[in-house]
Amino acid sequence: MASSRYLWPVRLCQDDVTARGLVRDAGVVCLRELRPGDEEEWLRLRLSEAGRLAPWEATCPSQARQDLPTFADYVRQQARRARQGQAMPFVLEVDGMLAGQVSADPIQWGSVRSAQVGYWVASAYEGRGVMRLAVAMAVDHLLGPQVGLHRVEVNVRPGNRRSIALCRALGLREEGLRRAFMHIDGDWADHVSFAVLSEELGGAGMVARLEARAQTRGACDS
Repeated sequence: MASSRYLWPVRLCQDDVTARGLVRDAGVVCLRELRPGDEEEWLRLRLSEAGRLAPWEATCPSQARQDLPTFADYVRQQARRARQGQAMPFVLEVDGMLAGQVSADPIQWGSVRSAQVGYWVASAYEGRGVMRLAVAMAVDHLLGPQVGLHRVEVNVRPGNRRSIALCRALGLREEGLRRAFMHIDGDWADHVSFAVLSEELGGAGMVARLEARAQTRGACDS
């Protein structure tokens, strides 16, 4: 039943993002499905960013050795979970270049109708508003009529100042500390939980709010 709740694959794009005050030094920001043809670019980017991302990456608490899936297996697993309505694994593109990922995982239905959103972005795109816009696009899609969830949450390690600033910039409500919430970089780690409900967005989505805020700043600066 869950597989019929939304279309997959789906492509979400925002054009003229610099002119609209959403992102610095970019034209188009898109979220799309991960594809087998992404392997070379994805592996190059992940390897180059491995040390920087390691303190924030989920790890397996089991002491048993686990073989990592091949990229092809990873793509198939992600596509299968998306078709089953369990996740939405997006690739982030900026002007046609792979720049990171945004994943809604897990997605829960029934009486919960919620998703957790996680993300990473390459260092070349940090500090330019790219990930803030990408998360806003994903949240709008998840809480909008295309998917129809009621709640989206983002869980961030307390020391991840960039992610905490992102959540606050998007107006996500801070809900408190979750002790030992997830296994990260080899140990159980506390996380600060942020969330937003569909009714809190009202008629305007997060992207529209970001654009309105940018226009207000521009008017004040002129």
